[in-house]
Amino acid sequence: MGVGLAICQYAASEDVFQNVETIRRAIESANAEIYLFPELFLTSYGCRSFDAEALSKAEESIADISEEKGIAIAVGMPTIRSGKAYNSLVFFTPDSKSRYDKLYLANFAPYDEGIFEPGSRPTMVYWEGLKIGLEVCYDVMFPEIHRHYAKKGADLILVASASAEKSRNAMETVVPARSFENTVYTAFCNNIGMGPAGKFYGGSAIFSPLGQKIDQLGDTEGIVLAYIDSEEITAARSARHHLQDLRDDIDWS
Repeated sequence: MGVGLAICQYAASEDVFQNVETIRRAIESANAEIYLFPELFLTSYGCRSFDAEALSKAEESIADISEEKGIAIAVGMPTIRSGKAYNSLVFFTPDSKSRYDKLYLANFAPYDEGIFEPGSRPTMVYWEGLKIGLEVCYDVMFPEIHRHYAKKGADLILVASASAEKSRNAMETVVPARSFENTVYTAFCNNIGMGPAGKFYGGSAIFSPLGQKIDQLGDTEGIVLAYIDSEEITAARSARHHLQDLRDDIDWS
């Protein structure tokens, strides 16, 4: 069994509705069951003042696209609740909407996410027979999140990112390692263009359950298409016993 995945690396504008149209055009240009867009794509990463009404209308439009096309769409966006802003990855399907709030906010140079509240729990979603974990950028540096999803049976982890050139080496080192150590597919979708953290390096990629790079983009707009194959996951877990060999009897104190 397999599912088509499109990792959509596009430059975001400061116009929420223009970004919705970019999402629509990207979806119409590819053939997949899941579409992933970068961190805070709906407003652009540099936006720090949010129109709650515009965000709500944009979410409705994305939900309509999902229903119309019969697909899942994962989009990085701010969400506003009780007057507080969260850096979220929202996963739309034709009949549901799930939200993951970034657990680890990046508040070190060149990033400043101080306007956001940190999330409090991971989010697993289900689509086309797949178990899918959600993460946002800096979260991937904390191995317990990937491991949590893997222990829950995840097949695929979606990572929406806004990584500047300064973070390229870290991401290109850590993301494939997360796939390998947890024997899961990992899809990494990064911003491009200029932002408050400098130039985003792009480099959106998909890694196999053995940490092998399946495909990767450069620093221009485009889409990485991949096939998430459950048989590959089974084969990887047969070859590498990382999850089978986990122990719960070790005293770490």
